[in-house]
Amino acid sequence: MTIDHPTGDVVSPGRMSSFRSGLGPAGLLALVVLAGLAAAQNFDSAAFGVLAPQIRHTFHLDNAGIDSVSALTGAIPLLLSVVIGNLGDRGNRIRISRYSALLWGVTAILTGLAPVLAVLVIARLLGGIGLLSSQTIYPSLLSDYYPKEKRAQVFTVFLIGSTGIGLAASPFAGFLGDSIGWRTTFVLLALPTFVFAALLRLLREPSRASSADVPATYVTGADAPDGVVATPAMEVGNIRDSFRKIRTIRTLRRTWLAVFILGGASAPLSTLVSTYFKDVFHVSSFGRGLIISAVGVGGIVGLILAGALGGRMLGRGQGYQLPFITGVSAVIFAVFLLVVAAAPTLWVAVVAASFAGIGLGGFLTPYTTIVSMVTPSELRSQAYAWSTVFLALGAIAVAVFVGTLADAAGQRVAIGVLSPVIVLGGLVLASTYRFIKDETVDTNPTTTPGILG
Repeated sequence: MTIDHPTGDVVSPGRMSSFRSGLGPAGLLALVVLAGLAAAQNFDSAAFGVLAPQIRHTFHLDNAGIDSVSALTGAIPLLLSVVIGNLGDRGNRIRISRYSALLWGVTAILTGLAPVLAVLVIARLLGGIGLLSSQTIYPSLLSDYYPKEKRAQVFTVFLIGSTGIGLAASPFAGFLGDSIGWRTTFVLLALPTFVFAALLRLLREPSRASSADVPATYVTGADAPDGVVATPAMEVGNIRDSFRKIRTIRTLRRTWLAVFILGGASAPLSTLVSTYFKDVFHVSSFGRGLIISAVGVGGIVGLILAGALGGRMLGRGQGYQLPFITGVSAVIFAVFLLVVAAAPTLWVAVVAASFAGIGLGGFLTPYTTIVSMVTPSELRSQAYAWSTVFLALGAIAVAVFVGTLADAAGQRVAIGVLSPVIVLGGLVLASTYRFIKDETVDTNPTTTPGILG
């Protein structure tokens, strides 16, 4: 089996030894610990979607209520991602990651123990803050732990590893939810987070890559080989000053509009799809877990395909064509969602949902690559953070509307309404091809494309 990554190369079993030998002093340790921690955190996120019908029943909520809780508690913490990104650019990222992981683990347990809805909401909000490190700090650490020529492979392994392992949470959470209840399930799924948080103590803060994108893999200058200077952390301005610089990039402004639209359409989908299969086809928690896993597998397929195609474009110096992949992916995602909404049988809905996952996964790689291409290296963490802010704002804007629509007209109609909105967001992002050529700051195809949570 081979796994394509964004540069068009592959990581196969036969090349694993070569891959490991080129990772430098960090070896596989940093990649395994950070990917494992991200996967453990994904367990809880996946579980909330799968077990949403039980949670809805426990707290006597309707569709509008559970969709609002899921979307708003997932979106509101994202508004703080810029703060976390700025702290990560200026402080000790290992320490921030450890504290964030502990916060996430504690609030996951609190989710399961919540006696009333207010406690559940507070737990999800605080937990969302803890999760922000996986979207802002982990990518920054991996960029500095590993040499430039290996970063694309590292990020692909990180994303597929954390997402792939996280897929197990869906059927496992469903099985546990049916067997021991949703409350105990959340407590058990929180435990691996504490294990990986402890393993973070094995890692040391790496030196920062310079603005010239030097692979600062080494903890001190004395550790660096000849010709490589391990630089201290660069001076980073406050959030307002950084935003003033970032917002001058036309491509980024267009992507913000796109993710605002897509956030509004995609944020409610996790609980909406889960309640759809529960209410329309009467699927158990374990069955819904398997269905969400199938969607995730489709997402990995889309990630691999888009990564391979995007890598070829970058290799030919045609990175400005990447936005077209996002447009096609959005259309694929939306079309199969429409099939899900209209599906006459369970199996048609399941197959369509799996293919919708391909469109969702295919969107991620080109999007993150586009942001990387047009953003100076010293501002990339905050550029990704601002993307999550606009994603959150879009989710907040429509969360209550979608749930209310599902209550009034049914989940089929609600999912169907979201589909053309997804197409619109994808087309807006595709239109960035007009600006990318003029705004690209790094055309090196080995530059890592970054990664969103």
